[in-house]
Amino acid sequence: MTIPFSSRNPEIHYNCPQCNDTGWIDFEDERGRWVKKCSCRLAREAKERLASSGLADAVQKQTFEAFTVNTPIQKQLKGVAMNYLDRLLTTQNEDRIPWLYIGGNPGSGKTHICTAVCGELLKHNKAVKYMQWVQEARKLKAGVNDENFEDQVYEYISTSVLYIDDLLKQKYSPNPVFTEADIKIAFTILNARYIMNKPTIISSEWSLLDHLLPADEGVFSRVYERSKGYTVDIDRNPANNYRLRRETA
Repeated sequence: MTIPFSSRNPEIHYNCPQCNDTGWIDFEDERGRWVKKCSCRLAREAKERLASSGLADAVQKQTFEAFTVNTPIQKQLKGVAMNYLDRLLTTQNEDRIPWLYIGGNPGSGKTHICTAVCGELLKHNKAVKYMQWVQEARKLKAGVNDENFEDQVYEYISTSVLYIDDLLKQKYSPNPVFTEADIKIAFTILNARYIMNKPTIISSEWSLLDHLLPADEGVFSRVYERSKGYTVDIDRNPANNYRLRRETA
């Protein structure tokens, strides 16, 4: 399949100059002439997936502008997230594309700030896949020992940008123990994205240093390495739960 670029009217304004709004890009290599999906088409498809996940509404509400900054933690969260976003949008073909990790106390704004990053990436035609850990991991556990398990998690491995929300969520313990199935799911997805050098955004109620690294160094040393400079670990403290603060104010 080829797309006749030369037949397009140069006087027409296109929203996407890469594909002239066709959704496809024509290219050649040593094997011949081909077409591939344009980033704008991937972004549209990502928005559809986000809509089905329930995050589409959140992208409209949980923006950087709507994120309240009243405390040092909130200021740090927003600053790190905006720096990360700028890094992704202004650099290409890095040997090690960075990840973003926001962990710690519930109600501290982790999901809001990660969603704000995703929203901005979507505006720049980046394909984003949202993974709500509790729901998706529950489905994946049924086939975690199947031979085709990697095929089942392919959509999370292959997407340009992956946002994992509430990674390894379970009842809090200062020394958590995670199931073998949970660790296998996390490793399969995170290790593949590590190898493929794909940006990954993670929010979790667990501290990367205090909880995840001690639980499985093999898996989470990869996260630690890639998120250097873009990690915020928020102390477990009711004062950092701003939902409770609003209720008691």
